[in-house]
Amino acid sequence: MRKTLLISFLLILTSIILLGQNIEPVSIEYFNSNAYNGKISITQNNQLENFMETYVGLNKKRRGFYGYRVKIYAQNHQNARSEANSIRLKFQNSKHKAYVTYTEPNFEVVIGNFTKRFQAITLLHELENDYPEAYIIKTIIECPNH
Repeated sequence: MRKTLLISFLLILTSIILLGQNIEPVSIEYFNSNAYNGKISITQNNQLENFMETYVGLNKKRRGFYGYRVKIYAQNHQNARSEANSIRLKFQNSKHKAYVTYTEPNFEVVIGNFTKRFQAITLLHELENDYPEAYIIKTIIECPNH
């Protein structure tokens, strides 16, 4: 009985103290949209600007940037070119673009334009039944369509 009376007394005392406080929001100039007339000034280091210009220029020069594709075919026999082109045509209506490349001495078929390796792994798992020797390569890719 004493414990319940003591607990209820403490609850009432705590609620009276909390209700008695007057809390008002503080105005912070940083969050006030009228403080800087709605304008933001960004200062950038010249070295950073030069780096970004160089990076963009390199990507334009090599016509893409580094990413991942899935290589499903690489052969160098007499009919390798025609086989590679027929495999590429199978993926013509697919959501992933297929490319035929020649890396001496092989004709190769690679699929996709992935910025993340995990995306390429997903495609690899989809293709592993039809192309058990497929694997992921890191190469220059086109900008993927999202």
